[in-house]
Amino acid sequence: MTMTIPAALILPALFLTTTSAQTYTLSQNLSGSSFLSAFKYNESAIDYNNFGNVHFLSQSDAVADNLTYVDNNGHVIIKVDNTTDADGDTTFGRNSVYLESNTAMSIGSLLVFDAVHIPYGCSVWPSLFTQGQDWPDNGEIDLVENVNLATTNQYSLHAGSSSCVQSSSATSNQTGTTTSSNCTVVPSEDENTGCVVDDNQSNSFGAGFAENSGGVYAALWDESGIAMWFFNRSSVPSDISSSEPDPSSWSTASAWYPASGCSPSSAFGPQTITLYIDICGAFAGDTTVFDETCSSVASNCTSLVQTGSNYDNAYWEINYLRVYSTGNSSTSGTSNDACAATVFSHNTFLAVLVTVSLGFFTIL
Repeated sequence: MTMTIPAALILPALFLTTTSAQTYTLSQNLSGSSFLSAFKYNESAIDYNNFGNVHFLSQSDAVADNLTYVDNNGHVIIKVDNTTDADGDTTFGRNSVYLESNTAMSIGSLLVFDAVHIPYGCSVWPSLFTQGQDWPDNGEIDLVENVNLATTNQYSLHAGSSSCVQSSSATSNQTGTTTSSNCTVVPSEDENTGCVVDDNQSNSFGAGFAENSGGVYAALWDESGIAMWFFNRSSVPSDISSSEPDPSSWSTASAWYPASGCSPSSAFGPQTITLYIDICGAFAGDTTVFDETCSSVASNCTSLVQTGSNYDNAYWEINYLRVYSTGNSSTSGTSNDACAATVFSHNTFLAVLVTVSLGFFTIL
């Protein structure tokens, strides 16, 4: 049977499906002591992953060394040891902290992170990211990351899928600049750059971030893709700290990775929230990267590690971290161009073919 329906009737219905706002339920509300208790300390005397000059401490040692605590303002402080000097010890590893959440984040989640200070300084490498249990096959989402004296944040995805890229359509739906569009990790070729977007706001990282009283980062991971935002302190949406944030009302995302280039459900498994501070290593210690902002400070990265005062700014100062969930991983979350997507039911018994002809939709 063939039935012809005027396009004027169908188009509004599709538009409403595409732009409908999602309802988010608060699933993790972490601040003060509840923040620290929600994470486990990944203790390691050697940084096997990134080859940094650090020792990641256990919880008891980090607390004893005053590297993790809640200050008088109720802010969470996570820092690098900045008091120990080790002059002449070229193999010295500075004490730091590597945290992994006890609860994983699933697709259909919105993560909101409010901080006053992000670690920075020559040789310093901070990151707030999420990672799947089986890396890289279950993916990685980097929300806050850069190194040394950089002034802008970098967003990136890392995936094991050979078909994971940032679609070219994303560039018109994000405010940041794409510098690498290939998200796929190729360990055999030592390729792990990921698909990278640079934020265009000079206070999204480093000294500028701290001088501006920080700001808020957010990441939305749903069936339409992965979107990430940075809001400086004066532009934080009024609803972002409420019990019902609405990303569909926010400005264009800083970085946008649509599902058309990389499947957010198959390329990314449940994500563990991870926060750490590394020193030197594969990123901050790379000669080319180090020289971009720190060549006038030192001849190389590792020469800085022995002096404690070089790490006076190497700390996180955090207001809160919250995770919201839709409770439905098969629905889309936002209505702006960066995050709009039409959601179709997976439980249908009819194949529907829609074609456009002379202003009419013909359904066969």
